[in-house]
Amino acid sequence: MADLPPETQIELLSRRLARAERALEDAETMLDRRMRELDTANRELRQREGELVERLDIENQKLLSAQRLAELATIYVEHDRHFTASANFAVLLGYPEGTIVSKKRLGKAIHPLDRQRFTSVARNAFAVLEPDVDHSFQHRVLRPDGEVRWLDWHVKRESTNVDDQFVVFATVRDVTETRTNARRVRALQLRAERRVKELARLTDALRQAQHETARELEKRNRFISEMAHRIRTPMGGLTGAMELLVQRYPGDELANRGLDAADNLAAIADQLITTADETGNRPREADSAPAPVPTSEFTPLRTADGHAPKILLAEDTESNAFVIARLAEMLGGEVTTVANGRDAVEAVRGGGFDAVLMDVMMPIMSGEEATVAIRALPGPEARVPIVGISAHSLQAERESLLMAGMSQCLVKPIRRDALDAALRAALSAENAQDKNTGLFDIEVFLEAFLVLPPSFRKKMRDAFRKDLRKNGEKLAEAMLARDDELTGRLVHSLKGICLNVGAVAMVDRLAEIRSAPVDRRESMVPSLQHTIVASLAACDDLYGERVAQVQ
Repeated sequence: MADLPPETQIELLSRRLARAERALEDAETMLDRRMRELDTANRELRQREGELVERLDIENQKLLSAQRLAELATIYVEHDRHFTASANFAVLLGYPEGTIVSKKRLGKAIHPLDRQRFTSVARNAFAVLEPDVDHSFQHRVLRPDGEVRWLDWHVKRESTNVDDQFVVFATVRDVTETRTNARRVRALQLRAERRVKELARLTDALRQAQHETARELEKRNRFISEMAHRIRTPMGGLTGAMELLVQRYPGDELANRGLDAADNLAAIADQLITTADETGNRPREADSAPAPVPTSEFTPLRTADGHAPKILLAEDTESNAFVIARLAEMLGGEVTTVANGRDAVEAVRGGGFDAVLMDVMMPIMSGEEATVAIRALPGPEARVPIVGISAHSLQAERESLLMAGMSQCLVKPIRRDALDAALRAALSAENAQDKNTGLFDIEVFLEAFLVLPPSFRKKMRDAFRKDLRKNGEKLAEAMLARDDELTGRLVHSLKGICLNVGAVAMVDRLAEIRSAPVDRRESMVPSLQHTIVASLAACDDLYGERVAQVQ
């Protein structure tokens, strides 16, 4: 540049100076703009700081309000420094809000009974408490006004990076009401447990009393049954013998007086037995039997083909067997006599009988057991009408006999008119040609069985018999107990069972029961039991004739 002319050097220097001045002006402009931006940023920062402080104050107020509402306080402690507590801690101790709680004031507030334990825990807290684990304990405080309150502490010691330096955070909550409520709940639980134990004891006592009552009632009924048999059995023979004398000597005054005396004696015995049976408040079977036919209107018994009916008599008492056989023969029957239920079953198995007169109490096999065995026989023999002959009129026994398969029951002593009515009813039912058709829808019955494989058909029949018998017994019990809800459920269940195989007579009977008033259903139990027995017999008949032989 020194080689250049002065004028050129001056021009170059002037240009450089102009550029430097322009750069300086640009720098000043940029600096001024940056200063204005920084000032704006500072103003915004101060505004945000104010907003944050305001929001922090609001949150602190909310936190303090929540702590007051929850009776809660927070505490912060650094090692070897004074602890810091929220404003509500003073309130928990019974001091005005804002009171500074020192260690001395806190120690003074601890209840005297808990002071030593609290001091020990506080003295060893930093050395004993396991770091970073929540610890809790409770103690009492005695407020300046004398009120005792319970405080619950949750303390956590947090470690720091510096050795032997740590901080402790704690929350304190007033749990006085919670403890009081817990004690009340526990007291109620203990009271409830005592009442449950007392109720269990009373229930056991009641169950035991019921068991004893049932056992005594069973013994009493058994005694009445035995007495009825021991009284009415010879009474039946006496009354029957006198009636045979009257029939043989119609105009003999002595025979008529003897019959009247026997009737009066039988009535007295019947009254004694009925009075002893306090539970026998339902009508006797004899009361609901068909109306007796006057002696002058007796006509010989005949089967559908006009022959004298063949009657099997099962009776173990010789005098009664003689009288009942003579009465049945006078009515036009041909009588065969056996002395026990087992012989009766074998006689029916041989076939040829139009009706059976079955004594209930017999040796070897009772009349009820024999009836069940007869109903289980194959073929038409299982459907022979069976008229039970009982020495007493207990409703429970009568229902059991009907459910076993008897057509009806007669009570000793047997009179000629009652026997005539029972045999005519039995023969009439036996001679009915379309009884199975009336009890079942044949088309539905056959479809229910024939769609099954042959190996499953008998199982289907046995299941129907079991369900009908079992649910029928439960339904009868519910009707007698006037349990409308249970009756409704059983009627619904039985209806489905019967519709599956087309047992239309049972369905109709169930519809009548469902629509009848509760207080009238008790009188419908006998008709229900008769329909069940008839349906079971008809089921066996139809199965044997129309299903068993079909492959």
